[in-house]
Amino acid sequence: MSGRWRPLTRVGAQVWSLVAVLALVSVGFASLSDRFADLDNLRNVLLQAAPTMIGAVGMTLVIAARGIDLSIGAIANLALALALLGAGTRSEAALATDTTWLVYPIAIASGLALGTLNAVATNVLRLSALITTLGTLTLYRGLGLHITAAGLIAVRGPILAFGRAQLWGIGVPVFAAVLMAVAGWVFLSETPTGRRLLAVGGSPRSAVETGLRTERLLVVAYAASGLCGAIAGLILVGRVGVVNPDLGYGMEFTVITAVVLGGTSLFGGRASMFGTVLASLLLTTIDNGMTLIGADPYAYDVVRGVILLIAVSADAASAHMRSRRSPVIPELRA
Repeated sequence: MSGRWRPLTRVGAQVWSLVAVLALVSVGFASLSDRFADLDNLRNVLLQAAPTMIGAVGMTLVIAARGIDLSIGAIANLALALALLGAGTRSEAALATDTTWLVYPIAIASGLALGTLNAVATNVLRLSALITTLGTLTLYRGLGLHITAAGLIAVRGPILAFGRAQLWGIGVPVFAAVLMAVAGWVFLSETPTGRRLLAVGGSPRSAVETGLRTERLLVVAYAASGLCGAIAGLILVGRVGVVNPDLGYGMEFTVITAVVLGGTSLFGGRASMFGTVLASLLLTTIDNGMTLIGADPYAYDVVRGVILLIAVSADAASAHMRSRRSPVIPELRA
């Protein structure tokens, strides 16, 4: 093994930067609030981060392929509405909707189908993914509101199990988020389909010229994003016990921020699942800490917006520098 020092890649440097920022932010909030470092609160931070992590895993695949999915939050909303429609029975006496275990396969199948529809629409219409998923965002959310009559629906039964189950004192959704992140990393780094997905993001034109079936690869990415959106929705509903019109609202911007902040390039060809997980945890830690110190709730979106602008600007500058030095080369880091 060579003893020479090797400089960090941009993704590696960004991951270590996230670790340092997460540590500093945690120390800062711990000094401002006695409750932040409490073990129960730290467990709560992990549980709060789980839906964002899961949604961001699917978004990482889409963005790595040089796509974007603005409809992921709307998919979460519509998938849960369809699940209640197919496996829920309104109980007027209890003012709640009883559910069966069928809510899980229905929600998951709905997420996969809606994500696949995004890819098919993008391929068929030949429009940018931004325009296509902006349209499906409105479509899916409108359908979800129509099915639920834009009402607040209390739920009970099996639909609550996943979001509230615990293992060794830690919420099961946390383990699910970690497993999905690992699966996403293995998919991108160890499977031919994953490497082809990165190749498509790195240079779509070259991918077509070399015979890669880009349409099918995009279906895989968007279907995964839809699946992750539905699972995130199941966790959110399980935790709060209601399906409300705001379910999934704003999720797309949170997960896109986490993905780009974590080191996945908006210009495709480079992905970092470990960075995605760290960034999701950082954003949740900031939200949790600001709540504990009594910060203005309206400041949350300001902070997210500033972080997103910084991440996108840094990514754009990096892409410009790479384009001046050499062709885009697909890159993956854990």
